[in-house]
Amino acid sequence: MAIEKIEIIDFLVFKNKFTLEFSPGINVFIGGNGTGKTTLLKLIYSGADWFSMPHYKPDPLEKYFGITNEDIPIGLDYDTKMIMDKLKNRFGAIYLTVNTKTLNYSFPFINDLPKKVILSKPVYMPEKDILEHAKGLLPFIEKKQSGFTSIYRDVLISAQDIPTSNQSETQKNICKKIADIIEGNVYRDEKDGSFYTLKIDGSRVPFNIEASGYKKLGIFGLLVSCGQLDPGAVLFWDEPENSLNPEHMSTLVDILLELSRNDVQIFIATHNEIFASYFAVNRKKGDKVMFASLYKEGTTIMVDTNDRFDLLDPNNLTKEIVKLYEREIEQGLGDNV
Repeated sequence: MAIEKIEIIDFLVFKNKFTLEFSPGINVFIGGNGTGKTTLLKLIYSGADWFSMPHYKPDPLEKYFGITNEDIPIGLDYDTKMIMDKLKNRFGAIYLTVNTKTLNYSFPFINDLPKKVILSKPVYMPEKDILEHAKGLLPFIEKKQSGFTSIYRDVLISAQDIPTSNQSETQKNICKKIADIIEGNVYRDEKDGSFYTLKIDGSRVPFNIEASGYKKLGIFGLLVSCGQLDPGAVLFWDEPENSLNPEHMSTLVDILLELSRNDVQIFIATHNEIFASYFAVNRKKGDKVMFASLYKEGTTIMVDTNDRFDLLDPNNLTKEIVKLYEREIEQGLGDNV
């Protein structure tokens, strides 16, 4: 079930009203620092996560953004409409549209909740690497004694899953591509909760000394093999290209396109022009890819969308490449004067 649209009213960096419609396939967000790319990913994920759960609790601010009760006025009666209105005005409101049904999850309260689960459990891959520290954090998660926001807890818990017994062709194909790059597969040590890469030569490389790019791809492959990115799933990935050598970006884009053809909706934030461009170059006829450029006009976040990366305006990624090229030309001409 695809997420179709989000409407944000005065929440964090999104001042005034912000609306963005999504592709059922791949959505690639670009923009400068402070334009809300990661916040947007978290907001969409938070709604998808809430509406994938059979039970709901009124604590999304703390769950997804680390805003604790200390940030909310003390002594308020949470059951009164007056207080709800006050808090709504303070933290804003978010409306998520799924299959033409608009769901209001105003912070810090959830309104108009469906009576049943309407989304598959989403998967969020954060920019920061946390699985290297899984050995120490997992016991706290299991005892519900962790100060990390839910996004990081969710990743750790998801990574504890085990591969499905009957792997689909998509799972096999993707896991083989990843294994070929990292020269092995990622596993979790059931004894101490740590992660490691079992290389094809039989050696075992603990995550604390594994290459950062390999860890990222390895965990992604683990989630695929566990069936967490089966048809109907939603994937959120903040800066997939981070720590990844450019030679592997095309393969990763091919993998994500393959997932989207398998009915997985994907949301990505990136700062890399090469990575974003590969979605435009590697896509096949029928692939659904939408690019969104976030930018500021004063204090208001604006957005331009297009199914062609080269037609985004503004496009801060290609702009910098052009500036670099022009400076190289100027330098070359100067040397020949």
